[in-house]
Amino acid sequence: MISNLARMRAIDDAWNARDWDAYEAFLAPDLTAWAAGDEAPHGRAEHVVRARDFCTLFPENHVVTQPYVAAFGHGDQTCTVARLRGRVTRSVRLPDGTGAAATGRTFDVAFTTVCRWQAGAIVEQYEFIDQESLRRALGIGS
Repeated sequence: MISNLARMRAIDDAWNARDWDAYEAFLAPDLTAWAAGDEAPHGRAEHVVRARDFCTLFPENHVVTQPYVAAFGHGDQTCTVARLRGRVTRSVRLPDGTGAAATGRTFDVAFTTVCRWQAGAIVEQYEFIDQESLRRALGIGS
């Protein structure tokens, strides 16, 4: 039987491969997902759109899974801490109006995902990215 931690690595591998069908297959139809800074959760369809949009903005990004910084689970819960690395190859405009040019700058930031699994799919997820480090890498803000 495949462990939930193995499934977590598989969904991160699907992200890295931009295999959106495989990525979506790990998300329950009734997924409730929270991302740092969100006022409300979002569901499966929006989660996939957000993932694809992020990869459009940063096409060279990848989640470092070999090894994770930390990875542990118990029962239906998993938590992974990974490095998210990439390069700014396209102009970025944020919702608050700030932005960054396609500078070629690289980023390497912490990315934490806490999940609850049911029948091999994520039913609840919390994502935390080191947004301040990402903004600094992009040259946005302080």
